[in-house]
Amino acid sequence: MGEAVSRFIAIILLLAVTAVSMYCAELIVNNLWDSTAEIHSVLTFVWYSVILVVIVLFLGVLNFGGNRLHILIYTALIALLITSVLVLALPYSMIGRQVSKKIIFVMFGEMAILIPLWLLISQRIYFRFCPPVKTIFITDLPTEDWVVDVVNLFSKRYTIVDTISPKSVEIAEKIQSVPAVVIGSLVNEDKQRILCICAAYNKSVLMRPEYTDIMMTKAQTEQCDDLLLILVHSFGLTRSQRLGKRIFDIVFSALALTVALPIILICALFIFLEDKHSPFYMQERLTMNKRPYHIIKLRTMIPDAESKRGPALAEKDDPRITKVGRILRKMRLDELPQLINVLLGDMSIVGPRPERAFFYEQIQSELPEFEQRLTVKRHYGLCPNLRTLHHVTP
Repeated sequence: MGEAVSRFIAIILLLAVTAVSMYCAELIVNNLWDSTAEIHSVLTFVWYSVILVVIVLFLGVLNFGGNRLHILIYTALIALLITSVLVLALPYSMIGRQVSKKIIFVMFGEMAILIPLWLLISQRIYFRFCPPVKTIFITDLPTEDWVVDVVNLFSKRYTIVDTISPKSVEIAEKIQSVPAVVIGSLVNEDKQRILCICAAYNKSVLMRPEYTDIMMTKAQTEQCDDLLLILVHSFGLTRSQRLGKRIFDIVFSALALTVALPIILICALFIFLEDKHSPFYMQERLTMNKRPYHIIKLRTMIPDAESKRGPALAEKDDPRITKVGRILRKMRLDELPQLINVLLGDMSIVGPRPERAFFYEQIQSELPEFEQRLTVKRHYGLCPNLRTLHHVTP
């Protein structure tokens, strides 16, 4: 009930935003652009609103609890673009009048600015009507305690109120007492038994996927007489996807370097003035297919920072970080020269964080699936990742 009410309110707010945009667009067009333009405000508003609401519902823009805000904004802008095109394409015979292209153009610009604000307000209203669902976390591993912290800290839809072992005699009673269940890493027998209990009580299930589970997300079925087979396609991008991704990397890194070059040079000057050593640092990392390459970064630590301790993970208050380096790390400016690696093809704008072979060997001994990170290019690291192993970069 709360979900339906919150979405109804969101639609009302969307219509209000459309009406405001329509009114302001009419003022702009008549007073600043073309005073003779025929607007047909009521007709345009009705068709624009109907089409926009239908497209918004069709694309799932009102799925406030299931998607992050930036995804909702992206989808809403697509809905806005489709609506504008469809309104302009409405045949004259259908509505009896020609919709003004000028008013639609201005409305698109106004709505593109107001849509994020509408989504932010609507999402807050949604979570006000739909508080987090209480769940229990089922696991046998004490090392998975961090899952509870992450869910309770970052999820607005679920709150883990208890952790229980799958072998507990109270497991069925616990599952029955909550609307949803979070399942950690379990052996197949326990997982199947828990899923059967959840199905019997019609409970929602959230699972922390294993590597094999991820493989199945895009699987297809093949029928051989009475034999049902599951087809898992090979991983990786297609040739056209790789080409498109590479074109994007080249264009983005070239434009970004043009803007970032003065910043890089200024930062390099401050680094050099602090200790009179090279402001740039190059270190060997592994990219796709374990191919080594040299990453380029602004130096944020003292020269030869690893000469005594060897490779080590960064500490919160590492004494080897310079004063200038501490500022650069906080603002992520030390990562900017990696755009050169992107332009050269060693890295990509989107991808996992690059590591040294020394750390790969350590991590892979405990997590064999970690090697799958080497099937794609690394990313250039301007955006910090949650729960990612950060290495020391002098």
